[in-house]
Amino acid sequence: MYGITQEDIEFIDSKIENQKRYLENFSIDFGDKSVNMLDNTYSANLNPKKYFSEINNRVNSMFNYAKDYGLKPVFVTLTAPSKYHKGHYTPNEVSKVLTQVWNKFTNLQIFQKMKKELNHGLVYFRVYEPHKSGVPHLHAMIFLPSNYILPVKKKFKAYFSSDRLGTNLKAMDYKYTWYKEKGGATAYIMKYITKTFKDEQSQQIEHAIYWYIKHKIRRFLTSRTLAPLTVYRKIRYYFKNHYKDDFNTVTNMVKKGYIRREFNNTSISMMYYNIETGEVEDIILWNKNPELLLNARKKPCKPISLKYTKKTNEKEIVNVNGVDKFIFSKTENQFVELPTIPTKLGDYSLQQYFMTLENTHIENLNLHHYGLVKNEMIKRGLLVGEIISLNEYGNSFDTF
Repeated sequence: MYGITQEDIEFIDSKIENQKRYLENFSIDFGDKSVNMLDNTYSANLNPKKYFSEINNRVNSMFNYAKDYGLKPVFVTLTAPSKYHKGHYTPNEVSKVLTQVWNKFTNLQIFQKMKKELNHGLVYFRVYEPHKSGVPHLHAMIFLPSNYILPVKKKFKAYFSSDRLGTNLKAMDYKYTWYKEKGGATAYIMKYITKTFKDEQSQQIEHAIYWYIKHKIRRFLTSRTLAPLTVYRKIRYYFKNHYKDDFNTVTNMVKKGYIRREFNNTSISMMYYNIETGEVEDIILWNKNPELLLNARKKPCKPISLKYTKKTNEKEIVNVNGVDKFIFSKTENQFVELPTIPTKLGDYSLQQYFMTLENTHIENLNLHHYGLVKNEMIKRGLLVGEIISLNEYGNSFDTF
């Protein structure tokens, strides 16, 4: 099936196993921590769970991004014309033809007009899938303003029913309603992406998986909407516990210049709020020189997005990590931390804040405030327990 032979399967399995063994035995010491290279490899073939998790994150982040801009998901499918099904072209060559045609289509005047109105390019991701013959076809999810859906559909049908490209390409699908789909548009596109990964629980040979590897066809491609993976992968650990949608957070900070690649891409830095000095400074998030990176981390700091800086009653307030707030005190001539009000926090921020308090040494903990936060968690059903009077937290450590 898909033009994959038993010899292909045996050769590919052997090659992957050899690569895995090499990476398992190859580690890098980072400070006092040893990092296994296989566990930290983003590869659909070598570490599919990690790679799939990242793709799932990218898909959800893309949908959230589109939602913020009021864009609606539209699913399209393209198949190669009959001349590419006669065995004279390799799957890789056909995939490149489909890519060229796709790029020409997305460069039509209607998309140029939309780009000027939205101030950013077309948002999309696409997946290649093989016919049983091994010839690929293309699935794509594009995101459009509501008033563009039908005009783009008209252009889509007209463009691919004509022979202007010399390919007589056939348009198979243009779907933009999701109320009948369980899980909506996200689940719809994910079922196509999931098919490109091997089911570890299944003993059945999935020929399609070997098809991607043999013909060197990328499973999943996206528009350049989110932050580059080369940046996100290096610094995501710094944000994953602070933001629910860390990919879009990093994307926004990159676009606004708060996260920057410097020195010929050998260093990534971020603007941050220095608690000791009360000033906005830079911190190195990633550097090719591990020793330099470790030294940079010695400063007490918290990530900051200056987009949250605002003036309230002529007082400058800085929001750090979505939870901690600092206000500039003229009497002390520096930023001082404002008390966190748990009732003002969203569920996710409240949970993260409570976890921070849980990990704080008891001698440095305000028990009254801890009780206030814990009671709020219980009220919202985020924590199982009984609401206790705040007076009890002031009298004994046994409350914990």
